[in-house]
Amino acid sequence: MVVTELVRRVEATLAQSQGRFPVHADPVTGEWTWSEDGDWCGGFWGGLLSLAAVATGDPRFALAAGEVAGRLAARTDAPTLLRGLLFWYGAALPAVLAGDEEPGAPTALAAAQSLSIGFDPLAGLLPPQEEDVAKYGWPRPGACVDGLPGTVPLLAFASERTGARELLVMAESHARACRAICVREDGSVAQTSTGAVNGSSPGSTWARAQAWAMLGLAQAAHLSPEFTEPAAEVADWYTAHVPSDLVCYWDFDDPGIPDAPRDTSATAIAAAALAKLAPLAKDGYREQAADTLAALARDHLNEHGGLVDGCYNRRKGLAVGHELIWGDYFLLEAALVLDGAIDTSRL
Repeated sequence: MVVTELVRRVEATLAQSQGRFPVHADPVTGEWTWSEDGDWCGGFWGGLLSLAAVATGDPRFALAAGEVAGRLAARTDAPTLLRGLLFWYGAALPAVLAGDEEPGAPTALAAAQSLSIGFDPLAGLLPPQEEDVAKYGWPRPGACVDGLPGTVPLLAFASERTGARELLVMAESHARACRAICVREDGSVAQTSTGAVNGSSPGSTWARAQAWAMLGLAQAAHLSPEFTEPAAEVADWYTAHVPSDLVCYWDFDDPGIPDAPRDTSATAIAAAALAKLAPLAKDGYREQAADTLAALARDHLNEHGGLVDGCYNRRKGLAVGHELIWGDYFLLEAALVLDGAIDTSRL
């Protein structure tokens, strides 16, 4: 049912998009707030279209995903670490899933090459870029876990397609350094090297940071077994601390819990990460992913087929309790992986 509902939502959104990127939607009316250039999350719209193509076999979705990749091409040199998310999900993934190189693969390769220029060899990672400092307040020099997922597979994709082994080495080094800097001894995650910028306090565990680390390290674990244990470490912390209904609060340390907002988008990311880690690690992750998916589908899909109760930015009061494009993406990804429709190692 969840796949059918989400595909219905994708189809309706595509009909309204007019070349724009959906970002967040009102949970009651379903009306989207759009971005002209995709902001940081535009890649998830292309990714959703690619997943819908897999789910249905309908070439309209694959064609639309290619068009999204083409529109993102203007941003391959944007000064942001979040190009990993933009171009893995919005350009590389359509090429991987559809087997159609144009325009996704060239766009992804150009973005990976441009992104790699910012690698800091002394720190062993890709630090936040100028836009990230100005727009989000991330530290530079420093590390931010938001820039771990997407970046790792994008660089690995470019390495495989071009034969440039240094890009794979860079991807693994970036994962290694982000883990060393952002993962605490107990397996909880600090968003940046100076603490949680988006969390309830600098020392808190912002739910999306934990989920991003789970996903990025699970992606790295599919490149090298070196990362299987670190991926399990952050996953185990999450499963030990998520509420009994399996839907996390926006921040694990919000003093207002249990009256604090939930974040279904972080929960969906975590479900996808658990499904991705499951083939590589101990028993239990697949079941946890399936139970999380069931909880989201049962209690947090609206009449339009979207995943609501996401928390974009609690501190700014932005889209709290809304549908978020990345929440929809990761819920559909997790559902298709658990259904066996997609090999998670490709994601």
